[in-house]
Amino acid sequence: MEKNKTGKYLKYAIGEIVLVMIGILLALQVSNWNQERKDRISERKLLDNIHRDFIQNKVSFDSVKAISYRALNALEKRIALFPLNSDTLKHEAYNKYGEDIKTMTYNPYSSSVEAAVNSNALQLIQDENLQKYLVSWKDVLLDYQEDEKVYVDYLIDFYVPYLTDVYDYTGKDTAMNMAIRNTIKFQNMTITRRNYLRNVIKTIEEEPIENHINEIIRLTQPTD
Repeated sequence: MEKNKTGKYLKYAIGEIVLVMIGILLALQVSNWNQERKDRISERKLLDNIHRDFIQNKVSFDSVKAISYRALNALEKRIALFPLNSDTLKHEAYNKYGEDIKTMTYNPYSSSVEAAVNSNALQLIQDENLQKYLVSWKDVLLDYQEDEKVYVDYLIDFYVPYLTDVYDYTGKDTAMNMAIRNTIKFQNMTITRRNYLRNVIKTIEEEPIENHINEIIRLTQPTD
């Protein structure tokens, strides 16, 4: 009888242990499921913020790109007219003087990406390809901005101050303006600007910045 009781107690104890283990496993499963659900909600919020930023970043980049192409086209036309005379002064390219000097620097929204990269939030993103684009975004942007800065600095620090000192912006003294445009200094500075701007265009066309913008937009697109 004692043996029978011992056997029953042992079976009961084993049963209790199994039930406790099943309860623990179920609780862990529910906890994991709940954490996974929270992570996916946090991931979607993060992706939405990045997507919104890069939609605007694309709009800004397209504007910068368009202005750069128009400026380069105007510069090429201007340089093709050197040396100048009374006939070329009336040329359409010179009547639109100022198109070549327009510029716009690219300053995208990057706070959402930086916050993700500099915190554990990046781990919430399941798409490894997207993670790579976000991590490398800063370096890609800096590569572009370096060439852009060379061009803009030359424009602001040298070209514009030079014109401000010697050029009649009212257009009344056409003879003086014609003489200035025919100087070697003016023509060399214009060619130098053209060359710097060509580097910016080359960066736009050959470097991955535009592809990065487009891919980040695509990979953060809501699937619902």
